[in-house]
Amino acid sequence: MKVLLLSLALVAPALSAPAEGSFLRYLRETAARDDTESMFVLGLVQRDGWAGKIEPDSLCAKWRDLAAELGDRRPGLLLGLLQREKTPVRPDGAVALTLLERAADQGDNYAEVILGDILLEGDGVPADWRRGLERLRRAAHAGFAPAQFRLGVAFYVGNEALPKDDIESLAWFILAAEAGSAHAAAYRDEQTRALGAKPPASRSGAAGRCSRRTPGPPAKSRPTQNARA
Repeated sequence: MKVLLLSLALVAPALSAPAEGSFLRYLRETAARDDTESMFVLGLVQRDGWAGKIEPDSLCAKWRDLAAELGDRRPGLLLGLLQREKTPVRPDGAVALTLLERAADQGDNYAEVILGDILLEGDGVPADWRRGLERLRRAAHAGFAPAQFRLGVAFYVGNEALPKDDIESLAWFILAAEAGSAHAAAYRDEQTRALGAKPPASRSGAAGRCSRRTPGPPAKSRPTQNARA
């Protein structure tokens, strides 16, 4: 399905005016058939609504920024198709959350990270650290750099629900940096200097430090996770 979505994006400039709105209809039809990427993209659109452009603080903008560091061109191509749409989409947080959860449960790592952020920050939903970190861990253990970076930030900051752990934080930053996150590399270097530690020479050395313990219930105060990978 990703190949088909990219093919649609590449032929977008040739679409005629009467075809406006066809891509949004396509997303709805394929999402109804449980296509993972269509559910994810439609979930982003439903969360913030759509008025023909990417708003700075929208989930579409977050996806674009997450993908940029990884060299993933899909957001630019697919959001370009959406920008041709003339029919506005009204926000629907409940529908968006359902779509994103379904996409994440089918293995979409971007959906896992975005849901993790939403749950950790209490962004439009009750904050739930346990579920948020579970989402991030699933993508992190699949080798997804943005999730690994966020786990590093969570352990770096810490709070009542997740005690601060500088060593585990450093381990996640090392893994994320090896997976291509420039932000994580900067945090890794800072943590290394602060701890006077020498980073493990291999991925396995860092991975051994990354525990799978489950955090406690959500606390009233939460670390801010505005840093993007």
